[in-house]
Amino acid sequence: MPKTSFLNWLQEARERRRGELRHAVRLTVAAVIAYAVGETLALPQAYWAVFTAVLVSQASVGGSVKAAGDWLIGTLGGGVYAAVVSTLMTETDPVTKAAALGTALLPLAFLAAVRPTFRFAPVTGVIIILIAPLTQMSPLEAAMNRLIEICIGGAIGIVTSLFVLPARASRMLNQTAARTLESLAAILTLLPRLHQGETEEEYNALHDQALVNLDKLILAVDEAKRERASFLSGSPDPEPILRGLRRLRADIIMLGRAMATRLPEAYHARLTEDLTAALDVVRRYFVAIGEALETRSAPPPLAPVDEALRHYGAELNAVREEGLTRGLAADVVGRTFAVGFALEQLRTNLGDLASRTGERARKPKVTGV
Repeated sequence: MPKTSFLNWLQEARERRRGELRHAVRLTVAAVIAYAVGETLALPQAYWAVFTAVLVSQASVGGSVKAAGDWLIGTLGGGVYAAVVSTLMTETDPVTKAAALGTALLPLAFLAAVRPTFRFAPVTGVIIILIAPLTQMSPLEAAMNRLIEICIGGAIGIVTSLFVLPARASRMLNQTAARTLESLAAILTLLPRLHQGETEEEYNALHDQALVNLDKLILAVDEAKRERASFLSGSPDPEPILRGLRRLRADIIMLGRAMATRLPEAYHARLTEDLTAALDVVRRYFVAIGEALETRSAPPPLAPVDEALRHYGAELNAVREEGLTRGLAADVVGRTFAVGFALEQLRTNLGDLASRTGERARKPKVTGV
């Protein structure tokens, strides 16, 4: 590979994996700092501070706050309880150790299953029961040292996330929302041909991708809420973005069900062209508002969407007034008007998403909503 081509490839890879590279740098810096602090303070087991710093350094500040809190709660709960069990069951023979291990793990594992926040408690319990005696420390002393080391590592992880190439969950939320809108827009392109049955597999695959993106969005919303609760971000409430995208997906599902069967020919010929044009305008708006979210700019005007939907609605009313619906089966007529209802709902939900996008813009401004 020529040198110029290799450099271009590196540049493209850096741009494509910018987020992953920034996360790798943050994690490495956090680990090195934790190691240096542990050695400077002569911590008995400084590697626990390093482990914690690595595990706490998440892809966003909100994720780091959550991971640090879970580590601290799990260590405190598991360490204190395991220290009590180990103090009361001081014999060192294998049978007594096994009994102490079971006594410590059973309630901690149950607590972790009920409350995921305590998922690190069983690990801490095992360390106190099995490893602490090897260090010549009392169970209480081992638990205290573990808590100190994890507090240091957690603090380093959070500070690193804040100041070393910081990544805000609110920005990740915007990017994930844009990916979700792209997948929903792709579904819209298939709807006019859905009755042919040729696109069913691709249609289902796109819905699966939309669900994957929504799952990622749920995580981003949770992390963004933690940033807000910790006063680390002044971004608007992220819940309406998730709620709006779920509603838009539901509208598209309704459209898909209504358009899955071909209408009678005369009926089909009158409505299909305007409906396809309206869906294309909506698809382009999905992409445009996704770009607005990603760049934190004002949402595009909804006037083109309104015009396209109005044109389709007028044609639908004309069909009804001309009596073309007479003599048709009730389910055919019902599906036709279900399309109109779904489009009205979609327009309403698009307007709400546009408003939420305007709130998240650098200079909030909503036009044509």
